[in-house]
Amino acid sequence: MAKIYLVRHAQSIANEEGIYQGITYDTDLSPMGKKQAQLLAKCFDAIHITKIISSPLRRTMQTANFVAKSKKLPILEEKSIIETNHGAWEGKHKDVIKKTWPWIYRKWSRFPSSTKFPQGEHFLETQKRVLAWWQLFCQNISSDTLVVSHDNIIRIIVARILNRKLNKIWKFHLQPTAITEVGVTKDNITLVSLGDSKHLGGLDVDLSMHAL
Repeated sequence: MAKIYLVRHAQSIANEEGIYQGITYDTDLSPMGKKQAQLLAKCFDAIHITKIISSPLRRTMQTANFVAKSKKLPILEEKSIIETNHGAWEGKHKDVIKKTWPWIYRKWSRFPSSTKFPQGEHFLETQKRVLAWWQLFCQNISSDTLVVSHDNIIRIIVARILNRKLNKIWKFHLQPTAITEVGVTKDNITLVSLGDSKHLGGLDVDLSMHAL
């Protein structure tokens, strides 16, 4: 059985400030995020992987780099697992978004499958590209792999594994650097663990502050 470790990136500066990121607004890891990424790398000292794949954005690549340096492995960039394009929301505080687009914000929190971000992606477009990549990746996987991506992207994949509707993606939480382990065989894809953040110790964050 091949193992896939899906990891949300460490806390970024925008996460800390409650600002929506996406594709056009991409910030470095915060000081807290760098500590989280260090703990992630230490955790992976005891986990066997032979490949690292990352979304090409700054916050994911910086997170992956901590593990890559420790493991002495290259990072393979994958555009298909880049964050949702949040369009006009990117770079804006979540409180501003609530006031400016209250109807879309409510829809996003309740019915993500029906949400089209202003000047950005429809969430179904995000799902389509992510699951197209996921299917091919699982069909061709040959070694234990770390995949560093984003909250929304990991939620889409987990929903598919559990055969849940897209509107159920908010039913679980993902701390920065949380590890979701997936087992892949020729016949089955199994969720082994979801959002494991024990390696963070006391560095868990208040997720209500993040703009998700």
